[in-house]
Amino acid sequence: MSNNYKLKLDGLVCPLPVVRTKKKLNEMQSGEILEVSGDFGESGENIKRYVESYGNTVLEFKIEGEDYYIKIEKA
Repeated sequence: MSNNYKLKLDGLVCPLPVVRTKKKLNEMQSGEILEVSGDFGESGENIKRYVESYGNTVLEFKIEGEDYYIKIEKA
């Protein structure tokens, strides 16, 4: 069974959310799940682009107003 991790990034603006997501993904094993949330919608878009560009899988992505939620499977 794979581990699930959560990363709450409320109050942070780019580039910090992307940097913290990258750091956490680097600590994880393939197949593990990371759930990222925050309150600056543009950061959500940037995280999604970063995650996909490095071969990870975005399982779920939502933006409501400025709040975002991303569920990522580590490649």
